[in-house]
Parts: sequence; C-alpha cells; structure tokens
Amino acid sequence: MMKKLLLLSFIIFMASMANGQSIKGTLYSSQDSLAIEGAHIINTTKSKMATSSAAGVFILEALPGDTMVISNINFNTRQFIVPEKKEVTIWLNPAEIQLKEVIVNNIPKSEADFRKKLIDMPMQDNGNFLPFGVTPGKPMGKIPVNYDRNVTNSVGYAINKPVSFIQKKLSKKYKAKRKYYETVASQGNTILAHKKFNRELVNSITGLEEEKLTKFIDFMDLDNSFIMNSSDYEIAARIISEFKSYQDQQMSDSVEKG
Repeated sequence: MMKKLLLLSFIIFMASMANGQSIKGTLYSSQDSLAIEGAHIINTTKSKMATSSAAGVFILEALPGDTMVISNINFNTRQFIVPEKKEVTIWLNPAEIQLKEVIVNNIPKSEADFRKKLIDMPMQDNGNFLPFGVTPGKPMGKIPVNYDRNVTNSVGYAINKPVSFIQKKLSKKYKAKRKYYETVASQGNTILAHKKFNRELVNSITGLEEEKLTKFIDFMDLDNSFIMNSSDYEIAARIISEFKSYQDQQMSDSVEKG
C-alpha cells in the first residue's frame, strides 16, 4: 500500500513539474552587448508575463513550442519560439527613432543675455520636477477627501457631521472647488491610463498596425476604471484574451461572407 502511495505521489509530482516548466533567459542589446532591463516578455500561448531584471534576466513559465513576444520601448519587438533548452540568450536590435527637424533661433548673443532670458522665462511645471529633499506630493488623479462625493454624500458623513453635510450641499463656493478637483483628477487619470495602456503596448503583443490596430482597440473598448485598477500583467492578459476573441470573430465573419 505504501509503495502504491509513493508511486502515485511521484507521478503527481512529475505531472506538476511538467505543467509548471519554466525557461530562464537573458536579454542583451545587439548594439553594445549590454543587458536590457525592464523588457516585457509575454508567453502568448499560456497568457503569462515576466519582466527582465537589471541584469537582463527573466524567468517565465513556458513549454517548448510556446510563442513569446519580447518588447521594450528602446528596442524592436521580437517574437521568439521557446526551444527545448531551459536557458537562452536573446539579442534585441535597438529601435531606430527618427527625430523631426528642429529649427533653433533667437540665440542669446552673450552669457549675460542668456542669463537674463533664463531668469525671464516663465516656469513650466509638468508635475515631474521634484527638488532634492522635498517629499513627493499626492499622485495625480486623487481628489481630496473633503471634496470626494463618495465621502461627503454618504449616509455616515451626514449622521456624523450633519452641519458640515448641509453646508456643503448649499455652498456654491464649495461646489465650484469640488468641480475643479474632479476635473484635475479626471485629467490626471487620463494621463496615467495612457501610460499603462497605449497603441505601442497593443502593437507589441498583437503585431497589428495602423487601421487594423485601431479597429482592435475599438473592439476591446477598455474603460479607464479597469486600466487604472489593473496591474501591467492583468492589462496584458486582457489584451491577449480580447485578441483571441477578436480573431475568432474575424474568422466567423469571413466564413459568413464566403
């Protein structure tokens, strides 16, 4: 009886090892042989994703024959079929970035003239500059609690702070300021959502371009709330899932037309 149990345990263990097989890879630039950090490696067959470390190393669940897509903003996207080997070295070609022509004029005549122009130049704050020693502020897209409708319109708030609840309902100044915070938060959320989900990401996973890429993004119709509340992996997995559905629909449409 004990031998049978041990044999059964061994079979289950070997099966789990086969299902959970992974591949270890290292990414290098073909231009300077430096390791590539922060690349996204997606197993489109298994809907699994990994990110390369500072040493260019990644470990991804995959079986021989699975298809991997490797992408990084500074390199050309590469599709890779998982080999029988458990460790691989992959070389990526740097992306060619074509800069638009820039015309420079009104150059200062002297150092003093340059200093004066610099002092007179208006400050342009894009929200990214943070002086040394200064604590980072609140992330974009956040509404102060005192102006959050979900808080100030709740039953609990009305019971605990009845006077403040009534004042907020009647005050035009408060309503105007709340509208301002909501507008700023909405703009901030749009910017953050675009950083997490964009055409470049969808292109790197699906390989679609131009009009076909636009049609697929319209087909997905992802809302900002999903993008904002999801991790990079969850977004990539959703794209892969939606792309399979999109391909099935395209196949079905072509069969009906035929």
